Amino acid sequence: MRKSSKVMFEVDRSGRFSCLRKTVDGEFKVNKNNLLFYRLKKPIPANSPSQLKLTGKWSLNKEHNLIFSLDKENNLVSGGKFTLEGEIIDVKANELAFCLRTKDSRGMSHLSLLRLNGRWQADKYNCLNFMVSRESEEPDALTFTGSWEVNKRNELIYTYTKAWLKKKEKLTRTLTFKGYWDIREKCRLSYVLSKESDSGFDFRVSIGKPAKRGMEYVAGIGITPKRKRISLSGSWRLNPRLGLTFEMPCEEGRVRAIIFGAECRLAKGADLEFKLRNELDRDLGISLRLSKAVLGDSGRAFLETLKERGNISIFAGAGVRW
Repeated sequence: MRKSSKVMFEVDRSGRFSCLRKTVDGEFKVNKNNLLFYRLKKPIPANSPSQLKLTGKWSLNKEHNLIFSLDKENNLVSGGKFTLEGEIIDVKANELAFCLRTKDSRGMSHLSLLRLNGRWQADKYNCLNFMVSRESEEPDALTFTGSWEVNKRNELIYTYTKAWLKKKEKLTRTLTFKGYWDIREKCRLSYVLSKESDSGFDFRVSIGKPAKRGMEYVAGIGITPKRKRISLSGSWRLNPRLGLTFEMPCEEGRVRAIIFGAECRLAKGADLEFKLRNELDRDLGISLRLSKAVLGDSGRAFLETLKERGNISIFAGAGVRW
């Protein structure tokens, strides 16, 4: 931008730029590189540009509004940063969609959509973060400070409520992340959104405990950790071709399986005891007891082998022979 074109602007609570106490109607836009622009409908004063390019960093406040903090060399806006009020309406593996609410100089309300691209990850506090991509620079972190949970379809969901003070109304928005769970390490629980872009969440959790219909974990979420019980619903199966699997229902009636290796032995009573191992044959610290009924009629040879050897090693993805 030419130095002769630089004019000091302000941003009001309605998302409008003003110069010399005159409102400058326009519209915020974001390009594919997550650069922010304000397109002026009518340049004021006459020698000002028709579009303002704003360089700085993205962040998220507790009300789930976008904050834009300007770089030091970008002196177009007084105060150094401004708030874009609206709501997050959708999340995808590599995208966040934000519905921006603004008003023009006549008091008319306008909605516009800002799409930021990047990837998702969990921070050391198990909070959800969207890392906004930046050209040749470190990404900007949008941190979701609220708690997340898992629904009946084993989807990770995040719900937040915000108040619109002027209208005295409250909005509750639930964001659903489409992905799948994986158990790769001891005291870690992963939710994969996209393998290609390494987008997803790797949470620090307790060692998993088998439940009646699945697995349970405990996670601390937030800087002042709030303990949360995480339940994954599903069924255990012993597959001669794959090994020990945990089959979880997901969207549209589909089922996804996590494959484990295990050390197996006969336990007291009519149960089988498995000590789970990951695909690299590393101990996951998870002990599981299953009824013999899980084997079905075809598992008689497996039981006979257990009685002869005392234990059997199952390798993830390689199955067992019986």
